[in-house]
Amino acid sequence: MTGVRFLALALALCAGLLLGACSKTQEASKATAAEDVTEVKLIPAYESLDKDKDGIVTLAEVDAVAPDWAERLHACDTDRNKTLSRGEYDVCKQTSTSH
Repeated sequence: MTGVRFLALALALCAGLLLGACSKTQEASKATAAEDVTEVKLIPAYESLDKDKDGIVTLAEVDAVAPDWAERLHACDTDRNKTLSRGEYDVCKQTSTSH
């Protein structure tokens, strides 16, 4: 009878340890998922890039207002005139959100 009690106790202990380990893994993955979501940055609004509010967004303004987006937005200046037209911005925004 002692062997049966020992086996039952050992099984209960193992089950408890396994369940505890599994729940910690799930908690860690939830935290990681939450951290990933907070790292997503939205492309700034076109109007917010126009620092001097003259209706023209220059690449210099992009560098000053949105340095995190500068490289991406510079690449969107397809006609290489050192400004970002509304059309160029709209295309850039669409391709940024699809990735």
